[in-house]
Amino acid sequence: MSDKPENWNSLTPEQKRSLRLDAWVRGDGIEFVDGDARKKYQERAGRFRAALELRVPDRVPIAGLGGAFLYRRKGIPQKATMYDRWAEAAEAVVQFHKDFEPDSAAATFMMSGPAMELLGQTSLKWAGCGLPDDVQYQYVEQEYMKRDEYDHFLLDPSDYVLRRFMPRMYSSLKGLEKMPTFSFDGIDIGNTAIRKFLDPDVMGAIELMRKAAELSNLPGKVTMDTVARLTAMGFPMFYTGFGAAPFDVLGDTLRGTRGIMMDLYRCPEKVLAACEKILELTPIPDLPLGVPPLIMMPLHKGDDTHISLKQFEKFYWPTFKELLVRMANEGLIPAPFAEGVYTQRLPYLTELPEKSVLWFFDRTDMHKAKDILGGHSPIKGNVPITMIATGTPEQVKACCKDLIDYCGKGGGYILCSGTQLDDAKEETVRALVDFTKEYGVYK
Repeated sequence: MSDKPENWNSLTPEQKRSLRLDAWVRGDGIEFVDGDARKKYQERAGRFRAALELRVPDRVPIAGLGGAFLYRRKGIPQKATMYDRWAEAAEAVVQFHKDFEPDSAAATFMMSGPAMELLGQTSLKWAGCGLPDDVQYQYVEQEYMKRDEYDHFLLDPSDYVLRRFMPRMYSSLKGLEKMPTFSFDGIDIGNTAIRKFLDPDVMGAIELMRKAAELSNLPGKVTMDTVARLTAMGFPMFYTGFGAAPFDVLGDTLRGTRGIMMDLYRCPEKVLAACEKILELTPIPDLPLGVPPLIMMPLHKGDDTHISLKQFEKFYWPTFKELLVRMANEGLIPAPFAEGVYTQRLPYLTELPEKSVLWFFDRTDMHKAKDILGGHSPIKGNVPITMIATGTPEQVKACCKDLIDYCGKGGGYILCSGTQLDDAKEETVRALVDFTKEYGVYK
């Protein structure tokens, strides 16, 4: 990685983005296995850069396709990515790249089932804990923040998260409820407040958190080592980290879908205030030059089917738009994954600076996306995962041909599945990759 220039803060967003892309395409900081791997890396990263800058690359790039398929094709169930077979799972990921050679490294995401069990995590069920051994993890929504607790959250978010939210999400951390209120007691920490750390429940919760962190180290290290191997082999990583729309933070994690949908009518001013507070608390990643400048941002509750267009305008878009602009001002490229359908939302996306955001669409009408965003923002997607799971190679090829012909015209397009590959078939994934490499060449 390389340091930012001394005049970084005086550069324009476009200049910052260009410097980030330069370093990423060069592969700064990567120890390649050989010169051929370096050459392939720079070709692949350069292909993505052209699309991101709305230029025409040598061919339509294919984003790395992650998901359970990478493991299942080697006989490794999902439980293996959660417990004791992380190294085997990593080898399956590496083998997938050798076999298919996508243009970017697929996301490698392994977690520690033992750590989550120790914490008593209630927000998820996963293979080996509540689900069969080869089923993807499932989110279990709850109203971790009660309707009458908005004011506590708005007044002191850190105190609320520590003493209310975490003990509810993690059943083993009830002792955190007895932690001192640092916003007040911390001023007088030398006296009564410090004694609360001697409470057995508080001490137990802190010790459990330490043990859980240790248990998370191994899958975390395997993940990072796998990323390093893939980039050394010539597959550029596409994303660095994750982000979220403020409304989704509130609706996904704190209030839950049912809670926030009712709040839109019962206490709309509290919802707006909470979104503003979350925006205020959201840090803009301070990434060094050389790492991918793209930030993955899964979107959950702003699509056409969750809230009305007027609700999107009022509650979802303002703080989300501001967050995207703040990221772009640092030369980062936010990459929202618009899960569901965003066809009605497309005109709003043109309010952002040109070339500043990559939009990854799941089930949005891609022809309309190209019509509205073409020449303004790069787009990515969206071969239906249902087709990849149940269709034929011929159907997948026909879908890819349509996407390449329409969305790929004039550049600015990246092809991939609508979402990650779980219930996929070898022959349909092969059809997607091989057909795009052959047909997607720009004449």
